[in-house]
Amino acid sequence: MIAFYFINKIKKKLTKGLKSNGGRNFFGRVCVRGQGKGNKKLYRFIDFFRRLNFKGKVIKFLYDLNRSARLALILYFNGICSYILLQKNIKLNSIIYSGSKNLDEIIKEGYSMPLKYMPLFSKISNIELKPFTGSTLCRAAETNCLIVGKIKEKVILKLNSKWEYQISNNCIASFGEIGFKHINNIYIEKAGKNRSLGKRPKVRGVVKNPCDHPHGGGRGKKGKPKIPVNEWHSVFKWKHTKNKEYNKKKRRNFKYING
Repeated sequence: MIAFYFINKIKKKLTKGLKSNGGRNFFGRVCVRGQGKGNKKLYRFIDFFRRLNFKGKVIKFLYDLNRSARLALILYFNGICSYILLQKNIKLNSIIYSGSKNLDEIIKEGYSMPLKYMPLFSKISNIELKPFTGSTLCRAAETNCLIVGKIKEKVILKLNSKWEYQISNNCIASFGEIGFKHINNIYIEKAGKNRSLGKRPKVRGVVKNPCDHPHGGGRGKKGKPKIPVNEWHSVFKWKHTKNKEYNKKKRRNFKYING
């Protein structure tokens, strides 16, 4: 009972209510179509830095409406509590490490430390692009990155998109892949579920008035024209949005980040 009260007290301090405008401006007019307020949401403060140099224990697993990954509540041995992104194969009451020092033991999943201490060809996630700025890369569910090489004070990472990032070896990352593989199996059964997620229904252009859409108007049912356009009279079907040949010539498959 005491532990339950303790966890609830921590949750309240690490959460905050979110406001949503539903696509409306300060006049209350709709500026962005297709958006709604949805259900009330809580934002949970997550530790994206993880430089405490302490080990901690996993107390509880939680979900977060603002991201696809799951969270874990950690109680560190110095008494500090925080939320972290949950990696695969982490169980309740397991021990994890967060810090900038090297440990004389095998690196387990969930451990967070600088890239210079991690072995080659290991899967990592929750990665900083610049030291002391907080992790921004590979934070979604079922995402990871591979350490391909190390050059002086730089580490080469290979992403799933075949891009290669060259970043500082002082950047902190978490060992292992982000969990929750069932994110792709979620089925939206009814329209009310989409409304609670903050999505409003769309209306076809054919059923609108001619002042609202180029497809609108008429005395009865009619189909869309041969070349359908959007509200702003520009073709949006069967039209390439980018020059593929130009992108093949100019695209770089690597990115060098100073830091």
